Amino acid sequence: MKRLTLILLSIIMFSCGESVVELEDTFEPKLVIEAFIFPNEKINNIKITRNFPLNTTPKPQDLIVTDAKVSITDLSTMKACSLTFNPKTLTYEYNANDFKIEFDREYQLKVEGNSYGKNIVVTATTKTPKKGFSIIKEKSVSGILSYRQKDENGLVKNLPLVFNISKGTSFYPVSIVALDASEQNFIYDNAYREVKKDDVIKDFDNYKYRQRLIFNVNSEGDVYEYDITWTTIWFYGKYRMVVYAADENYRQFSLTYKNVQEFDGNFHEPKVTLQGDGIGVFASMIADTVYFSIKR
Repeated sequence: MKRLTLILLSIIMFSCGESVVELEDTFEPKLVIEAFIFPNEKINNIKITRNFPLNTTPKPQDLIVTDAKVSITDLSTMKACSLTFNPKTLTYEYNANDFKIEFDREYQLKVEGNSYGKNIVVTATTKTPKKGFSIIKEKSVSGILSYRQKDENGLVKNLPLVFNISKGTSFYPVSIVALDASEQNFIYDNAYREVKKDDVIKDFDNYKYRQRLIFNVNSEGDVYEYDITWTTIWFYGKYRMVVYAADENYRQFSLTYKNVQEFDGNFHEPKVTLQGDGIGVFASMIADTVYFSIKR
């Protein structure tokens, strides 16, 4: 989710205001929420930070909210758990075993914190996807592959991804990470663009962390097939591909987070499902993972 973190950092500076020049005059303290929950997985990595005015350069550690009251409630049973701050990860988590995230169930996040002297309460609700999503490993990319390998007709074969659909879920983000990414392992003789070593250093994370967003999947179908193109592959070595069955909250956020500036210069927040003075997203997903390698 590193890419999502970078996305959120790009929007926490902005609150509803007038023009670019006058943003500092209309700054509104808000809490920035980055919270994802997964069925049958531990609740952790819940990030709570502050936004800041454009005319300031705060230290990163000053943006982290360490003393917020954070809780998650199962709305079907009304059972709640209180999260604690982990100073090592700088995130909130729940370490006991008496609260479980289930499939196809609604949960509410509540955050009470302070930003620039203002007490803020933010709430949000997500419904976890239904059980059923999984990557069909035997039909998806795996093993050791040659770069832009070809079929018997000499045509380049894309990387296949086939997965079982979570009923009711139409949005499936894909994260592809080059685990052995380095300047030495970069595919300089790639088929798409001339890249120099300085360019690799400058845009290293962009080449290492790639993503695809699969929208409008027939949510009542059974199996979905998708081709991962070679434009996602920039290094030799091992890769990890994580596919998510994502809820409606994250779908809406993903569709709108880039559109934070209107034609007249005014900034607005992306589509969020947070109530109160909050920016960001509270969402639920199911994740599955495959690994593969690209040989020289």
